Amino acid sequence: MPGDDLRVEACACQGDLRRQQRMAGANIPKRYQRCTLDTFRDSAPVLRNAKSLVQTFVNLWPNIPHGKGLLLMGGCGSGKTHLAVAALNEVVNDGKPGRVVFANFQDLIQEIQASFDPDQTATKAEIMRPLLEADLLVLDELGSVKPTQFVQDILYYVINTRYNEERATIFTTNYLDHPADVKLEKLEDRIGTRLRSRLYEMADTINFGNAGDYRKVLGARI
Repeated sequence: MPGDDLRVEACACQGDLRRQQRMAGANIPKRYQRCTLDTFRDSAPVLRNAKSLVQTFVNLWPNIPHGKGLLLMGGCGSGKTHLAVAALNEVVNDGKPGRVVFANFQDLIQEIQASFDPDQTATKAEIMRPLLEADLLVLDELGSVKPTQFVQDILYYVINTRYNEERATIFTTNYLDHPADVKLEKLEDRIGTRLRSRLYEMADTINFGNAGDYRKVLGARI
């Protein structure tokens, strides 16, 4: 009708396409692409506490004071990676802003080493750039690679850059600060004293304690 106000509404399909593009750019492995907080197996109090803390982080995003992230520490199969990736998925699915990226540290080192091959098209700088510039980065399996000088240099560059820029990072690691067995290496042994010191300021620790390996449980049921 004449005089009626014209309204322009965005098509829902545009939002879906935008989410798909963000997820594709996040580099989340196929196995973890369906990880959400709702599908997390919080069968023990320590796991319910971990899930609650990650949920709080997601609720606050992007208003994270000083870019303080999370450090998820615990044994294999306790669900650390699931929760870390769930945070990325929830941010994207809720339409919250920010570039999100997933990186497995061991894979990262291998990619960078491969970049030195003259036949490779991706350079070290191109591989590193998404990790340095992401608003929210999940760095999975921290400490999983033998701490050579090369590994230490790469890790320091990534963490220190994000530390200086106050960009939020969610770390996962199988290494603890005080393992029950004194013969086991500590996280500090694997990443160095300087970086462990930065992580205290960069991330709140979520300790998975004695949570068991859910993969063993699943395997026993098959």
